[in-house]
Amino acid sequence: MKKFAAILTALMILMLSVNAGVIKKAKTEVSFAKFGKLTMVQEERVTDLKKETFTDSKFKGKGIMGRLAGKFALKSGVKGEIIDLQEMLIYSLDHKKKEYRVRPIEKIDLEAGELGKTQATEETAQEEQPEEPSDIKITRNEFKVKDTGEKKTINGFLCRRYEITWLLGWENVRTGEKGTNRLITTVWTTPLEGAVKQSFEEESKFQQNYMKKIGLEIDLQQQEILGSNWLALLMQMDQEGEAPSQEMSTFAGEMKKIKGYPILVDGKYYQTKEGGPAEEAEEEGGGVKKMFGGFAKKALKKSLSRKKKGNEPAFTYYLEVLELQPAPITPETITVPAGYKKKD
Repeated sequence: MKKFAAILTALMILMLSVNAGVIKKAKTEVSFAKFGKLTMVQEERVTDLKKETFTDSKFKGKGIMGRLAGKFALKSGVKGEIIDLQEMLIYSLDHKKKEYRVRPIEKIDLEAGELGKTQATEETAQEEQPEEPSDIKITRNEFKVKDTGEKKTINGFLCRRYEITWLLGWENVRTGEKGTNRLITTVWTTPLEGAVKQSFEEESKFQQNYMKKIGLEIDLQQQEILGSNWLALLMQMDQEGEAPSQEMSTFAGEMKKIKGYPILVDGKYYQTKEGGPAEEAEEEGGGVKKMFGGFAKKALKKSLSRKKKGNEPAFTYYLEVLELQPAPITPETITVPAGYKKKD
């Protein structure tokens, strides 16, 4: 009888491990000072080899640049996505039209970056020329994490408050322009215990497997806390606001002070510039002007003339976990809904 009970217990543990998965629901709000505000509610079902995401996003644009961003980069609507690490495929789902598209998961070549073989080959000739030294000099770089000790309950999770401050000063030695970038983030975390710990472990399995498949080693949770993905998007769209950055790995020691699973992240990023030739500011938008043509020229010039010096955040990001729990999910249950048509 005892032997039977032991076998039954072992089988139950095995079944739980095979069917292990996570259900997560979160809300994200990202506000770009010049472009508008993006709000997303995401529901995820995750196993070690598959992840399904249902996203309802709404973008409210500001002015001409906001309309362009909403049309190309930050589209509103209901979207779905399935990442299948067994098949190395990503399924993009259009729930409104009941259609889906499929694209391969490609391994990133660290030498060529994400440019692909063709563009990398084209740039081989350029690599033969010596790279010019940067005009940007870092004058100040401070990164600190503070455990405030403050506690409160958020969405049923008992949380502890941390404050992150990143201050980066820089100078353009050629033009004399100087600037300061500040990232101020409040993080509320809950202890890695019980269901939260199990959910985190299952999430981590997928993330690690995904990173291994594409050939990268990145701490996705750290990126999420610091908002580095949104910051990268800001820099791509707002070329006048481009500023020097540092490798996130240099902050690893301070980031280790944050204990637990992040339930709420509230970050604000500020930019301040001064000095340099008077005509420099108008030319800084050149990349965007080239991209969108003369139609955006007047709008950009007007925007630059009204520019504030660090009083208004260049962007803010807010992430709140509404639900997080382990669930009996198998990879087989994550699939394209019946009746959906494949589009080329």
